[in-house]
Amino acid sequence: MGKTENKTFGYTGRIAGQGVTLYRRGGKVYARISTRAAANRQSMGQFKAREKMRHSIALWKCFLKPYKPLMTAQEGMMAYNAFLRANSSLPTVYLTKQQSQHGAALLMPGMVVSEGRLPRVEYDFAVLAGGGRVVLTDWLTGLDADEVRELPIVCNDNLAYLLCTNHRNPQLLPDDSVRFYRLEQVAGEGWPEVRITCCEVQLNQDTRPNAALRDWQFFSVGGRLAIGGADDENTGWAVVVYSDREQSASTQKVVTTCRLYEQYTTSEALERAAESYGNVEQPGILTPDALSRKTD
Repeated sequence: MGKTENKTFGYTGRIAGQGVTLYRRGGKVYARISTRAAANRQSMGQFKAREKMRHSIALWKCFLKPYKPLMTAQEGMMAYNAFLRANSSLPTVYLTKQQSQHGAALLMPGMVVSEGRLPRVEYDFAVLAGGGRVVLTDWLTGLDADEVRELPIVCNDNLAYLLCTNHRNPQLLPDDSVRFYRLEQVAGEGWPEVRITCCEVQLNQDTRPNAALRDWQFFSVGGRLAIGGADDENTGWAVVVYSDREQSASTQKVVTTCRLYEQYTTSEALERAAESYGNVEQPGILTPDALSRKTD
């Protein structure tokens, strides 16, 4: 039987991002170059979704490794993925390609920093009679409700005695861990940055000085625990409880008066960010909600 020569092209591969596709025919390899003006185009809807994801990832990276957000709400879900899901409802901010490449991040009110089954800690800003601002929690200290007193908390035992004596705060149990987060919005070198510090204290009888407490200030205000040094409007705060025994945390969000992020939610910010990528299919009028799905 005669042998028929195969003259059809066989797909070999592609050079990603260059618009070059390789084929093989008759033992030879041929290259075909795409004539499209631009590769990897993205719609405005795709760009907005990617901007939201990029910023959530940048926020995750702002947390130092020992103090990454405690996310224990769903079995089997990695903390990283749970953090992205929990913050998916935050406003979308539009950063240029260069800003995103440098890890630009914006302090967002309502950002979720932990998620779990433990009772939530309530806290918000309060202004003292002298004008200073504190973050006032709902934890009772057992001290006079009519006075403001600075608390000399230098070790785990100091905080445990204050909060757990006489079952004062039944939502807290011995050996629970408490994290105090401080988030600071800074200008950075041409792009916004968020710097996060954390103070972690285990509620036990350890009387050794806890180095993490060195730069933190606490008060009893109206008989409740308060965090001092909260005057800067460009800072955010959160308090988280974690139980190693229950392998779960309380669900907590950031409180802040910082509004820098609003500058990055405008139509001007969207247009600037889209232009910096050079491959976004722009509609006639750019608005943050121009392509949002409408319902009756």
